[in-house]
Formats: sequence, C-alpha cells, structure tokens
Amino acid sequence: MGNRIKNTKLNLISGLIKQFSSIVLPFVLRTVVIYVLGMQYQGLSGLFTSILQVLNLSELGFSTAVVFVLYKEIAANNIEKICAITRFLKKVYLIIGVVILILGLAIMPFLRFLTREDIPLDINIYILFSIYLINTSISYFLYAYKSVVLIAMQRSDVTNNVYTVCTTIVRCVQIVSLLLFKNYYVMIAFLPIGTLVNNLLINKYSRRYYPEITPKGIIDNETKKTLTKQIQGAFICKLGDIARNSFDNIVLSALLGLTIVAVYDNYYYIYSAVYGVMLVITHAIQASVGNSVATETVEKNYKDLLKFNFIFMWIVGWCTVSMFCLYQPFMKVWMCNDDTLLLSFLNMTLFSLYFYVINMNNMRNMYINANGLYWENRLWFIMEAVGNLVLNILLGILWGVTGIIVATIITIIVFNFITRNNVLFKSYFKISQKQFYMHHLLYFLITIVNCIICWWVCFFIPINGIAGIAIKLVVCLFLPNIIYFIIYFKYPLFKDAVVFTRRVFKRIRKNENESKS
Repeated sequence: MGNRIKNTKLNLISGLIKQFSSIVLPFVLRTVVIYVLGMQYQGLSGLFTSILQVLNLSELGFSTAVVFVLYKEIAANNIEKICAITRFLKKVYLIIGVVILILGLAIMPFLRFLTREDIPLDINIYILFSIYLINTSISYFLYAYKSVVLIAMQRSDVTNNVYTVCTTIVRCVQIVSLLLFKNYYVMIAFLPIGTLVNNLLINKYSRRYYPEITPKGIIDNETKKTLTKQIQGAFICKLGDIARNSFDNIVLSALLGLTIVAVYDNYYYIYSAVYGVMLVITHAIQASVGNSVATETVEKNYKDLLKFNFIFMWIVGWCTVSMFCLYQPFMKVWMCNDDTLLLSFLNMTLFSLYFYVINMNNMRNMYINANGLYWENRLWFIMEAVGNLVLNILLGILWGVTGIIVATIITIIVFNFITRNNVLFKSYFKISQKQFYMHHLLYFLITIVNCIICWWVCFFIPINGIAGIAIKLVVCLFLPNIIYFIIYFKYPLFKDAVVFTRRVFKRIRKNENESKS
C-alpha cells in the first residue's frame, strides 16, 4: 500500500507538470500560428493530427493489453516472464511502425477529398502530411516498448518527465522559428526530431532503473493466447475512442472547411487541456488500481470505486462549472472579440457538457483496464465508433458544429457510459448498478445547480477583458467548492473521502520522513 501511494504521488506530480507544459506552450504556439500565418494553417494541423490518430489504430491497443498482462507478473516479481513479454512487445512495435507508414502512404491520394478549397497557397498538403506521418511512425521503431514497461512498473513519472523536457524544448524552438522564418514547414520539421530524442532518453532511463528487464525469452502459449484476446478487445476499444476524438475534425473539414475546423479545434483545445488534467489523475493511480484488483477483494475494490468516483466527480464538477463560466470570456480575449472566430453560447455550453459526460467514465475505466475487459466490451466499442461517425455526418449536415458536438455526447452516454458499466458490473463486481447510477445522477443534478448559480454570479460582474476573467476565476475557485461542501457535508461518501485523504497524506509524510532519514 505504501509503495502504491508513493508511486501514485510521483506519477501525479510528474503528470501535472507534463500537463501544465502541454497546456501553456501549445497555447502560445497555436496563438502564434493563428496570428502569424492564419486560421487555415491551424486547421491543417488539427485535421492531420486527427487523421494520424486514426492511423494509430494500427497499434491495436497493444500497449494497454500488455500492461494488463504485466500487472500480475510484476506483482509476482517474475522477471523471466516480464522479459519474454517485453521481447514480444518490441517485435510487435516494429510491425506497427511499418503498418502506420503503409497506411499513411495509402491515404495520401485521398487527402484532397478531406479538405475543401481553403488550403493555403504556399502549402503542399502531401509534403506536410509526410512530416506528420514520419513523426507518428518513428516512435515505434525506437524503444517505444520501454515506455510500456515503465508504466506497468508504476513509474510513469519517468516517461512524463522525459516527455515534458523534450516537448518543452521542441515547442520553444518551433515558436522562435515561426517568428523568425514565418514558414510552417520549418516549424513542423522539429516534431520528428523531438520524438527521436524522447525515445532515446526513455531507453536510457529504462536501462538505468530496470537493467534486469531486457527483451529476451519466448512467452508461453497461454500468455500469448491471453495477449491475443486482450489485443483484439483493446483494438476495438481504441476504435471507439478514436472515432469520438478524431472523426469530428475530419467530418468538419469535409463539410465546412479548414477555418471552421480551426475554430472548433480552439474550443476543443481548451476542453482537452482540462480533460488532460483529469487523465493525469486517473493515469497516476491506474497501476495502483491494477495492483489492487490483482491482490484485494472485489468488495474492497467496489468500495474504492465509489470513494474514488465521489472525489473525482467533485473535481470534474468544479472544472465543468469553471469552464461554463470562463469558456466564452476567455475565447473572446484570445480571439480579440472577433465573433467570426467564436462558437455560439449554445455550442460552448455543449462543450462543457461534453467535458462532464466523458469524465463520468474515467474512474470506471480504470477498473475495466485493470480487469482487461476489452474483449467483453468489443460490441459496444464498435457501436460507439459506428454510431459516432453516422451521427457526426447526419447531425453535422443538419446542424453543423452543433450537430457534431451533440452526436459525440449522445454516443458517449449511450455506447460508453451505460454499456461499459453493464459489462464491468456483470463481469467483475457482479452486483446491481443502481447505487452507482444514483450517485452519478445526484452528482450531475448538483453540478447543474452549481453551474447556474456560479454563472449568474459571474454574469453580474461588470468588468470585461483579462481583469474580468481574473475576477471570475477567483469566483470559480471558491464558490463551486463552497456549494459542493454545503451539499455534501453529511453525505456518507464525503466522510469516507476525508478519512481516505487524511490516510494518504499521513503515508506520504511518513514515506518522506523515512526517505530523509
């Protein structure tokens, strides 16, 4: 328990630092691109990133499946088997890199059909896409499997720190080069260089911390069978996630053009920045949950799920209220009050709802991952992907950007939240879901009330611009949490959360004192 808490602390701190760097510098870079080159260039970036996320389906969710299999072997300290799985992982990653290159080259002739006529005149989309493709595929040829080993060993802090340093340097160089040369090609050329250095450093630190784990040996047939089944399920799982995250930009580009992609992508950037912080929390404790599932009782893990979910949804609700109150004021300042570069109040509200409903799945997903329930969810992963794409096209034609966001929210609730809950409770907890749903309904209704109250308070703040955002930020830091505290004070899970939090901090202080002595 002590090691789990210590590793979770390291993973959380490094993850938050990584996320902070992934918010600030990309924001500066995105702003420079928009004002130095134009919205169409940012639209191309969003489109190509989305296409390559789809191509990354060729990874087949392999790393997720391998991490699940490694949990038990690491808990048992079975070094020989860990090394055999690592060798298998290395071989498959080489194949994945080749597959990505082939798929990328195959899709290039069709790029014109995914963009309208607003492509910048000085851009060759095939050359630009080739640079993005090289950046995506190069990682698989050089030590990508080492990151999986570090994550399974509960040392994602190492991968986070390396990523933070490398991407910070690359983005600073990109900003400077863009200001000096005003050339998009020069800026993008630094991406594969950064990826190359990142993987070389991951290999260096992996060998330093775990020299005994080397890619050698052959996995037994039973393990290979388990891996194959998990890979198939994880691939379909990734299909659903990619469909939700990437098809939006692709459909928008095909229907409405690169400029609207850039506008949508600016809002999505803010959403994803805050969502990334939520993922840092879940990623930091994922390996600990995996260890708990492997060593603790089902009853204890269910109680932990309710407790973790209460704490997490409090944080999610607070972030949702803050987004609802600050989203549009921030975008107005960022886009210099240019209404052509802003979405409507309705679409901003839908983005806030999008953020809330996607995060409703995060705590539950940790237990799905820890139990490797990818194959059991395969049908719903496919339904989510197909449903999202079909609804994107149909509602996108009818309502434009509004239809795209509504389509995503519908598929998250129907094919993700409800169906995956059913699988987890049926396959692992084997109890009624009623209590879990009632908790979520309560959290959602209270968050709606919280949004209305805080928005009403912010609405009557007469100051605009950066000063107005600062005042509203102070309101959002305190008022939503005061409201939650008043409502939840006598809630049973609140007491459990307080006891748990105190215990965690005591263990952290104890570990720090032991390390100092």
